[in-house]
Amino acid sequence: MYTGKHLPKDRKTGYLRTFFLWALILTMALGAAGFVYAKILEASIHEKAGNEGDGRFKQPKANEPVTFLVLGSDTRGGDDRGRSDTIMIFRMNPKKKIAYLISIPRDTRVKIPGHGKTKINAAYQYGGAPLMAETIEQFSGLRPNHYVIVDFQGFKEIVDAIGGIDIYVEKRLRDPRHHIDIPKGHQHLDGEEALKYVRIRYCDDDFERMKRQQKFIKAVMEKLTRLSNIFRVPKLASIAARNLRTDPNLGITHMVAYGQALRSIGRENVHMASIPATPQTIDGISFVVPDEEKTAWILNRIKEDKPLELTAEEKENENIKIAVRNGSGKPGLARKLAAKLAALSFKINEIGNAQRYDYGQTQIITSKEKEEYAKRVKSQLGFGEIVTEGYSSIPSDVLIIVGRDFAEISSSD
Repeated sequence: MYTGKHLPKDRKTGYLRTFFLWALILTMALGAAGFVYAKILEASIHEKAGNEGDGRFKQPKANEPVTFLVLGSDTRGGDDRGRSDTIMIFRMNPKKKIAYLISIPRDTRVKIPGHGKTKINAAYQYGGAPLMAETIEQFSGLRPNHYVIVDFQGFKEIVDAIGGIDIYVEKRLRDPRHHIDIPKGHQHLDGEEALKYVRIRYCDDDFERMKRQQKFIKAVMEKLTRLSNIFRVPKLASIAARNLRTDPNLGITHMVAYGQALRSIGRENVHMASIPATPQTIDGISFVVPDEEKTAWILNRIKEDKPLELTAEEKENENIKIAVRNGSGKPGLARKLAAKLAALSFKINEIGNAQRYDYGQTQIITSKEKEEYAKRVKSQLGFGEIVTEGYSSIPSDVLIIVGRDFAEISSSD
C-alpha cells in the first residue's frame, strides 16, 4: 500500500494553479500523463466520447465523494474500442480530506453483466465505459461519477511534450519479443520508453506492472508541478484533445473544482493500492482471482474514508472478534455496521438478525472480563450502550445488536 507525498505550496495565478491542479488529478488517475483543459478543447474531447454517457455518469452532490473510472485503452486505431489495458479507480472526498487511487489487475476474474465471469478488461470491449462502470460498481460497491479514457499514443506524446521522465528502474526490464530492454538504475525515459516501462509484464507479472505505473505517476506529478512546464501548455492541450475522452458531464467548471478540492486534500492524503489477487487457471484460462478478505478490507476503508495504513489503535482491534445482529427492523443494517467495523480492523465472525426488532439504541454486549473491548468498540464507533449483564452466552468477544440509532446515523453520513 502506498501513500502520496506533499502537494506543492505554490501560490501563483489562478490560470497557473488550475493547470497544475488538474494535471495532478489526471496524472494520478491515468498513470500516463497530465492533461491540460481549456474551453476550446472541451467540445473536442466530449465529441469523441459519443454516447458513452448512458445516463450512468452524474455529478455528486456538493462535498460528497467523487469517483472516477480511469482507463488506458490498447486500441490500435479506428473505432474499435479494444480492451482496457489499465484500469484504475480514483476517488476523493473533499469533506474528509482524503483520496485514493486503486489499480485493478486487467485479468481480474469478475462477473460482467450479461457476459458471465471473465476478465474485467473485456467489459470495455463489450460495452464501453458504461458497462465497465457497471462492472466496477458491482465488484467494488463504488459507483463511478465520471470516466476518463486515454489512448496510449497520447501517453507517448505527453511524455515527450514534457521532456521525458527521470525515474529509478529497480531491476532490468527485458522482453525480447517486444524489443524491450531497460537497464537497472537511473533512467531518462522518452515517450516510447516510458510506455514500455509502464506496460511491460512478461518479465515479471501484472502486479509488478501496477507498482511501476504508480511509481511513474508520482514521477510525472513531480515534473508537472515545475513552473517551466507552463510554457508547454498549448502542445499539451492539443495532445489532450486528440487522445482523451471523458463523459459529457465532466465539464471545465467541474474539472477546476475537482482540482481545487485535490489541492485542499494534499498529496500526503492520497493513498495508492492495488487489488490483492493471485494467479489461477480456470477452464484453461489464466486469471487473477481477488483475495476476498483483503479486497473487502481495502474497499471498506475507502468507503469509510480511512487511510490504507492501520493506526496503532486499529492494529490492536485485530484481536477483537465481534458478532453483529440487526435489531432495528431495517434490513441491511447489520451488514452495513459490520463493514464499518471491518474497516476499523475488528474481526467479524457473525452477521445475522436479533430475536426482536424493536431496539432503539445499539447495544454493545460483552462479559465483565472483556468490558475494555466493548469500550474500545464504542469509542471508535461513537455510539452505542455497553451492556455487561443479562446475557449468559455471547458468541464472540463482543456482540453488537444494531438499533434504530444507527439507521439515523448512517443516513446522515
